[in-house]
Amino acid sequence: MKVKEKIEEAIKSLNIELPSSLNLDIYKIFYLLFFLIIYISNQHSVEKQIREINKLEKEVEELRTDYVTLNNNYMFSRKESEILKRVKEIGLVNSKLPPERISNKK
Repeated sequence: MKVKEKIEEAIKSLNIELPSSLNLDIYKIFYLLFFLIIYISNQHSVEKQIREINKLEKEVEELRTDYVTLNNNYMFSRKESEILKRVKEIGLVNSKLPPERISNKK
């Protein structure tokens, strides 16, 4: 019987009652839980947006790098020496004569 009494005594000691000054109404608890859920969902959405912003910033940086590379390649291919290399393959040569100005004077 001593074991049974000790178990009952332990259960009674675990049964904690709130003081009467902490009279929590069920509506107050729901009110608190409602705003807690809103706060947590807001934090999740903010973190999701931050991850999306970081992803887009990386993509913009990659596109900027591609643009600069392509622009440099384009500017290099417009040089006269590069153009002469490409037209030699089809049989064209650079003229030794300077260009002449055509005027329509009478």
